[in-house]
Amino acid sequence: MTGLEGIRLRRHEDRDLEQVITAAADLYERVYTEPPYNGGPLFTRHRFLQRTDRQKQTPGFVLVTACAEDVLVGFALGLPFGEGHWWRGTSTPQPPADLVAAEKFAVIELVVHPDRRGRGLGHALLDVLLNQRPEQYAILLAEPTAPARKLYDRWGWQQVGEVQPTDDAPLLHALARRLNPANT
Repeated sequence: MTGLEGIRLRRHEDRDLEQVITAAADLYERVYTEPPYNGGPLFTRHRFLQRTDRQKQTPGFVLVTACAEDVLVGFALGLPFGEGHWWRGTSTPQPPADLVAAEKFAVIELVVHPDRRGRGLGHALLDVLLNQRPEQYAILLAEPTAPARKLYDRWGWQQVGEVQPTDDAPLLHALARRLNPANT
């Protein structure tokens, strides 16, 4: 028996986003009150909804959900970052020029309910989110002390710097992974 039995993964690109984002905000709030996030300013439900409302307007925004018996147990979302685009805020050191110059897909959130962790659901959500992306790279920001940070290393992500996306945010690891070697 695998950890994904009974789980339905679904991409949401236009339809029903409002309803899904509200459910995602509930799960986001549940997960981001845990250490090491502890509900800090960047990790509140309100800030999640603000960011996501803005991000969903971006062409290419994608939300992938994981449901068990119609209950949301995980989600991932992201959007394209064009050539020359990088994370807002302060970056140290400056990211590699070839990475910034390339088309990228930014993984903004990967959230899995605590009861569903350790069974491959996070990896499956990322696979669906990143499958057949036209960009050369995927990028994401990770909290350095979060358990997920070690998973990203095992999944082939490489740290390319650190970013503090807002003044009230912690310093996060900026990670990248090549998506389409044929495009380079």
